[in-house]
Amino acid sequence: MASLYKYAWKHTKRDQLWMLFVVALSIPALFFSLNLPKLIVNGPIQGQGFERGMSTQTYLGISLPDWLPVFSGFSLFDGFTLDRLSALYVLSGLFLLMVIVNGWFKYYLNTYKGRLGERMLRRMRFEFVDLVLRFPILRFRQLRSPEVASMIKDELEPIGGFIGEAFVTPVYLISQVLTAIVFIFIQSVQLGMVAMAVMVIQIVLIPRMRRRLLVLGRQRQLTARMFAGRVGEIVEGIASVHTNDTSNYERAGVAEELGRIYLIRFDIYQWKFLVKFLNNFLSQVTPFIFYLFGGYFAIRGQLDIGQLVAVIAAYKDLPSPLKDLIDWDQSRLDVTVKYEQVVEQFDVDNIADDVLQKPVMERVPALAAGYALTNLGASDESDGRLFEQVTIELPLDEKVAVVSGIGEGAENVAEVLARLRPTDTGQVLLAGEPLGKLPEAVTGRRVAYVDAVTYFPRATLRDTLLYGLRHYPVTPGPRGKSTVETKIRHETKRSGNTLLDVRDDWIDYEALGLSSKEELGHRIAEILKLVILDRDVHLFGLRTRVPPEFQDQVADTVLQSRHSFRDLLAAENMEAYVEPFDPDRYIANASIMENIVFGAPVDHRLGLSQFYVHPYARDTLRATGLAPDLFEIGRNIAATMIELFGELEPGNPLLQRISVMTPEELGEYRQVLSRAAGRSYEQAAQAERAALVRLALSYIEPSHRLGFIDEAFMQRVVETRQIFREKIPEELAELLVFHDADAFNPAASIQDNILFGRIAYDLANATSAVEGLLLRTFDELGLSDIVQATGLYYDVGAGAKRLSVGQQQKLALARALLKAPDYLIVNRGLSALDIDSQARIVEATLAYGARAEAPFGTFWVLASAQHAQFFDRVIEFKGGRVVADAPVGGEAPDFVEEVEEAEAAAGSGAPAPRPVGEDGPSLQEDEAEKPGETPLPPAPHGERLATSG
Repeated sequence: MASLYKYAWKHTKRDQLWMLFVVALSIPALFFSLNLPKLIVNGPIQGQGFERGMSTQTYLGISLPDWLPVFSGFSLFDGFTLDRLSALYVLSGLFLLMVIVNGWFKYYLNTYKGRLGERMLRRMRFEFVDLVLRFPILRFRQLRSPEVASMIKDELEPIGGFIGEAFVTPVYLISQVLTAIVFIFIQSVQLGMVAMAVMVIQIVLIPRMRRRLLVLGRQRQLTARMFAGRVGEIVEGIASVHTNDTSNYERAGVAEELGRIYLIRFDIYQWKFLVKFLNNFLSQVTPFIFYLFGGYFAIRGQLDIGQLVAVIAAYKDLPSPLKDLIDWDQSRLDVTVKYEQVVEQFDVDNIADDVLQKPVMERVPALAAGYALTNLGASDESDGRLFEQVTIELPLDEKVAVVSGIGEGAENVAEVLARLRPTDTGQVLLAGEPLGKLPEAVTGRRVAYVDAVTYFPRATLRDTLLYGLRHYPVTPGPRGKSTVETKIRHETKRSGNTLLDVRDDWIDYEALGLSSKEELGHRIAEILKLVILDRDVHLFGLRTRVPPEFQDQVADTVLQSRHSFRDLLAAENMEAYVEPFDPDRYIANASIMENIVFGAPVDHRLGLSQFYVHPYARDTLRATGLAPDLFEIGRNIAATMIELFGELEPGNPLLQRISVMTPEELGEYRQVLSRAAGRSYEQAAQAERAALVRLALSYIEPSHRLGFIDEAFMQRVVETRQIFREKIPEELAELLVFHDADAFNPAASIQDNILFGRIAYDLANATSAVEGLLLRTFDELGLSDIVQATGLYYDVGAGAKRLSVGQQQKLALARALLKAPDYLIVNRGLSALDIDSQARIVEATLAYGARAEAPFGTFWVLASAQHAQFFDRVIEFKGGRVVADAPVGGEAPDFVEEVEEAEAAAGSGAPAPRPVGEDGPSLQEDEAEKPGETPLPPAPHGERLATSG
């Protein structure tokens, strides 16, 4: 990349020239404003020119200089004839006008520089992200993502802002300084020499002292980047920290890095303020010299009072631009270093040509042929051989299974086919063309790749599934015609960003063989069923509230299902499994807070217990006398939990049985009980009251089974419910939707809307039985499409950590199949599943790929050799070489049987171990299609369950 100044001039030349022109216009106005104090003091105030009875004088006349040979003294403007008082008014008014004009020039230039800087910052961030998108894959194994994000987000910010000032600021400041110096010299050569001497000292001394600040600034930037990387690693590896008890080691490492940053920053403060002290001293000592020597010259008659006032006024304005100029030079050096450091990190060999990622708006035709590998070889980063002399043909109409041990080379060949690993020797052809020369529009649309570990950004299930279909905008989205929209599009173009609009519809339905957008839902349902993910999605949908855009369409269907499902429960003798909501009864299987509110929060991110912080809720509980009882229940719950679990060591499995509070909260509640010991509700402090009452509000008797609720208490809760609803203030009512037997509740989940009640905690397998019945009767109830559409809005979490590893692998395969590829590469993609689930999915996938309307070839590195029987051909890798390649012919080749025997001896028939930290909280991993065994999101009413006694 070019140097900072070349880069800035290339993209901002027109803007910089315009600002320089504005600077040139500002110089006469500045000089005139410096001369006005002299005219005011000498003329109207001291009466110079009004002596000897002269009552008027001519001001503001303009004539050519006397030294011009031909037009010497030629008058351009005769000026104004003013008396003494009028001259004072006019000149003072002109001085005020010049103050406004000079201020306007500064305002205009600063605003223009700011806009230009922000525009360049946007351009630079976009270009550096563009470079990241073209990095070779192996480069990412050497980078820490937080460091890259920190460089693009934080370290480019001062660089972008400086570009707006790169040319115009020094010119503008120098013009101000030289104008002031020239004006001072015109008034007095001696005082001009004094001002020049001080200015030279400042220009020479201060920058030299600031060199130390540059060195410290570089160190601060590097240490801050390393600290950001360390924090990012802690966040990404938090599960490893907890499971290995290394949190204190991480704290020590963080403290050590923060200590190093502290010393550097403190050193910077010392030097910065020392330089500031010297700079201010030099700026303030000059007026002292002016007063001393200027006064001397004035007394001796060598300088008039007006000139002295004008010189002092001119120098008063000199330190500010001079200081700004020195600061600008410091910023220039600092920003140049930052720019070079950032560019160094992004100056990568073998970066992909941007032509390979150029947007291709037309459809890419299907591949004419498959892969051809000839004498292929590759090494790892330490020059260790991964595989060599691999020569195989992979036709589009053939399903190829690959069996090998871990690290035998098969996985690396799959990465080469997906363009995720470069080769050292040999050649890879796809459809007769070199793989590396094909644009990503071909490989990314016609080839699908599934890895054992796929990173998913935080999004909904639907967006995650459709990610592989978003290649280019097909249908324009809504376009605003407002001034803001026009300005946004204009700035996007001026900043050099892509003009592609993320709000457009990027999915080409015809390319997928679909005639309309509505058919996409049926295709998704088909593929989810193929990878055995449909049940999971349905359960996610049950536990999720209907998205706002669907609520009007599905409300009637859900209400009808509510009554129909009651009949189904009765027909199955399962009525006792669901306790219905009744506004006149206490709901035993709901929390105390749910019973008081008898509704659901509009904002799903807020649990109902959060409403206790509202003054109305606290006042209502106090007015009905329920608050003291809740305080005592909370005290008893905390005491019981501490007595049962308080002495257990961290990490003890028994701690996982607590759900009325978290294991971490045990210590907090121990302190709360200590502070509240022997005190009633009225005597306790507000903090202890809130903690214990909030704990009690989450209590569910059938689940926690601590025996703290009796019939009398339940009746008082129902009475409090009525009072709470009758007098609830408007701002709180807007945050809640109350349960109504004849109305759809948009704030509740689909399951809560259908059941209109709570599943009984005290009946064995009630949850599995009820949910199983729901799943079996979706079509009968008319809910299948609704529940699936809602389930697809489930948030998978950052890195899809709310899904199990098995679910993530199924999701990756579903996403690959959804884009209808010509060739599918699976690299141990189902290794986290059990053998039977793998077999079902492999067989179904191959059958799906054999369809006449959209066939695809397959290169599948198997997690278990037992599944090779489903393929047309089997290849074995050993020691980085192909040692066997044979058709299946109805039975697996002998070498496959040998691998199977080896796997059985090693116990590899069990599911692959789950990587630490991949599963989200409250999710299990059991891929069998049985009621109650699919991982579920947390219950939507947000209440924690306690001991599952």
